[in-house]
Amino acid sequence: MEESAMGYEGWWNATPVSGDATGLPDETVAVRTDTGDIVDASTRDASGKAEAVNPDDVDYTVVADPAWPRQSVVIIDTETNEVIESFPIDSTGTPVG
Repeated sequence: MEESAMGYEGWWNATPVSGDATGLPDETVAVRTDTGDIVDASTRDASGKAEAVNPDDVDYTVVADPAWPRQSVVIIDTETNEVIESFPIDSTGTPVG
């Protein structure tokens, strides 16, 4: 996983070169498991293009799960409420490992 100036980047918020976004989430949030805060969000338009959005603009309520890995970020598909990715972070939120 990579943290950019705009947030975390990965397969879940990539825009396919082919334009075919079949199977990719329409909206995701990144949640720090140590705080329960949404720290990043992305949406996908009808053409398949993904775009970072302000987490405050996403209508999603985090329900923490004790099974989430500690000191990590979980990526949640807001439509299904499923964790689709997770990765460890350090105290500043930078991915490690």
